[in-house]
Amino acid sequence: MAKKETKQEKVKKMNDPTKKVRFRFLREIIHRYCKNRLAVAGFIILILFALAAIFADYVAPYWYDDQDISRRLMNPCWEFPCGTDQFGRCVLSRLIYGSRISIEVGFVAVGISLLAGGILGMISAYYNKLDNIIMRIMDLFQAIPNTLLAITIAATLGSGMMNLMIAVGISNVPRYARVVRAEVLRVKESEFIEAATSIGASSWRIMIRHILPNSLSPIIVQVTLGIAGAIISASALSFLGFGLSAPIPEWGAMLSDGRQFIRTQWYLCVFPGLCIMILVYALNIMGDGLRDALDPRLKK
Repeated sequence: MAKKETKQEKVKKMNDPTKKVRFRFLREIIHRYCKNRLAVAGFIILILFALAAIFADYVAPYWYDDQDISRRLMNPCWEFPCGTDQFGRCVLSRLIYGSRISIEVGFVAVGISLLAGGILGMISAYYNKLDNIIMRIMDLFQAIPNTLLAITIAATLGSGMMNLMIAVGISNVPRYARVVRAEVLRVKESEFIEAATSIGASSWRIMIRHILPNSLSPIIVQVTLGIAGAIISASALSFLGFGLSAPIPEWGAMLSDGRQFIRTQWYLCVFPGLCIMILVYALNIMGDGLRDALDPRLKK
């Protein structure tokens, strides 16, 4: 049976100075972030998009593929605030459902990039024998433009949401590998790493328990900015026809469908473009605010 904690042990845990320091540090970060009004506005915009994506079934006035030719290409009005497309579908409803896809693609693609790039970066920085090999491979991938690499992967894998996320994720692996490698090289020379090595801690324990937690600040900022880049890349692939296929309401695909009507039905291109611009801008200013809040040189 598990041993019950005594009252003294509970009090000791509550008064743990390490937890107090961590709580104070987190409170300082939140305070510095809240002082940046632009970053707070970006966070609020991101929350609004996330809520629209989560509750799209309740917020959207119509189903995203609800077609009615009798209301084809209607200009924005009270019933359809963003108009209708060439199939009579509500553009506003498609934009709301499209936020779910764009946010999901952005987060999952960055997760793939961070997982693969983080592992490669940590191994490269910690094991000197593998550093040159891994970095030369990353240089080879970075020599190819991200969009061109993503198009090649997407064309090889075929259309589909998962393939789109894999294509965008793999194309950004070198960026995260270099960021993680730089941070691991910086932290690896610290005294507490030497102390952990001297008492016989394994390499993986040192990397996961000591190096990784002390390298999170720039990685978090890079992830925030990377989500914005992933959303743009996914939209670009869908615009070029390498992403999601109809009738799925992806913002890039909506831009591609609306360009043939840009002279007469301007809203078919303007509203999807605005959604991409606003969400990406919100993520960028949110990332800038996180960078400023996590930078210890800005405490004063």
